[in-house]
Amino acid sequence: MLVTKIGLFDGKSWESLCQLVFKRKYESAGYHEIPASPGDFGLEGFTLQSGIGFQCYCPDHNYNPTELYEKQRDKITADLAKLRTYSSEIAQRIGSLKIREWHFVTPEIDRHKLISHARTKELEVRSWNLPILDPAFTIYLRDADYYHTEINAIRSLNGEALNFDVGPRLLPSLSGPPGEYEANLRRKTEVRLAPKSAHPQFQRRLDSLFDQTQSAFLEHGAVLGRINSLAPAVYIKLMRIVSEYELAVTELTDTWSGPAEELVARVRDGLTHRITTQLSPQVDLTEAERVSRHIVARWLAVCELDFD
Repeated sequence: MLVTKIGLFDGKSWESLCQLVFKRKYESAGYHEIPASPGDFGLEGFTLQSGIGFQCYCPDHNYNPTELYEKQRDKITADLAKLRTYSSEIAQRIGSLKIREWHFVTPEIDRHKLISHARTKELEVRSWNLPILDPAFTIYLRDADYYHTEINAIRSLNGEALNFDVGPRLLPSLSGPPGEYEANLRRKTEVRLAPKSAHPQFQRRLDSLFDQTQSAFLEHGAVLGRINSLAPAVYIKLMRIVSEYELAVTELTDTWSGPAEELVARVRDGLTHRITTQLSPQVDLTEAERVSRHIVARWLAVCELDFD
């Protein structure tokens, strides 16, 4: 699935959302959907009054910006060619209407070269002099921002929570030396257990807690990666929860005056509660506790969670 600032999509889910958007936004313009069965004619809908044709596209996999541009470029080329190939079939569906605008609707556009490609193909298509197209045929590139109001309205009607983030939240990469993280964990483990320093088993407990915390830190990437692989939609929501809660953790750390271990427990329990509340039933309490343990270990290692 493609990760976008408004969620995760593949070709089918993006097209389904687009059809709802078009029917809502262009109802007064006489929008008509063209079902993909029995064939794809390079048009997934059109407006009778304004002569706008629509073609939706979203890849089924996540690509880097250059790869995404290449996929979008090739899709535009292939779908415009279908207008020529299936001109007579399209005419049977649109009647005397001439398509004046062709809107290529995709979740995100990240390369200005796609605009140049659209202008080049626009001139080529005009030269075909197809009876279904207006002589001033124009290609428009449309990303999700053009339909943000309609998308939010549809999601609200479906009972979905609205997300006003400008993009998907992701944990920043770890760029520090491993020794630095190990030193942070050892220092903080000692602070957490300081009230028990007189206990005869203090060193054993210190080593045990350090080993557990360090293991959780070292494994957190694999744990999150597995969630991303098996349930990417859940992963994106989880990262949003973690990223937002991290801001609260930083503020709590700056103002905390109680025992260090009490702070760690409060942060861990708070994250577990948020995950179970917002991701149930996809994520149960046991899994939420496991994720929280690994995330808190990361925060201890990289100093989002610290003690004076």
